[in-house]
Amino acid sequence: MTSTSNLSLPDRDGLNSPFGMLHHVAMVTNDMEKTVAFYRNVLGSEIALAHRMSRPEAERHYFITVAPNTVFAFFEFPDAEQPEFMEATIPKSGRALDHICFFTDDEGAIDRWKAHLDNHNVPVHGYSPGKNIFFPDPNNIIIQLTYNAGGPMGFPVHDDPDPAYEPPKS
Repeated sequence: MTSTSNLSLPDRDGLNSPFGMLHHVAMVTNDMEKTVAFYRNVLGSEIALAHRMSRPEAERHYFITVAPNTVFAFFEFPDAEQPEFMEATIPKSGRALDHICFFTDDEGAIDRWKAHLDNHNVPVHGYSPGKNIFFPDPNNIIIQLTYNAGGPMGFPVHDDPDPAYEPPKS
């Protein structure tokens, strides 16, 4: 087996990661207009790429900005059944993605986002003033925004009494 240590990059907590950044998360929508309207008009995103797939169905494939150098890539499949809304961080089955989290280091951002989402009639769940906010996009993809006071993200934490890995030596 080949070591990956020469491929890893340290993050701001000093933990090695195999990749330098997240480029995109690919997801499915059955209504691109509704999805674009939410991300552009509510969240303030921009469309980074908008094209049709080069196959007979010519589905739309859009990349929408969500963080610096990071996009959500949506494939539009009009007949796709979207999952029902389910709050984040609670047990569920039949769904592989629970939520996607973004950090802000702006202390007042969470409360401003809460007011902004309320003004756009976006349901908010798990709101902790100044700390966290969870909300769905039109496809019931749960987005979390959490306040990070800067510096390390609080990792590493290894306190599982029955870990699924060999814990690091203290």
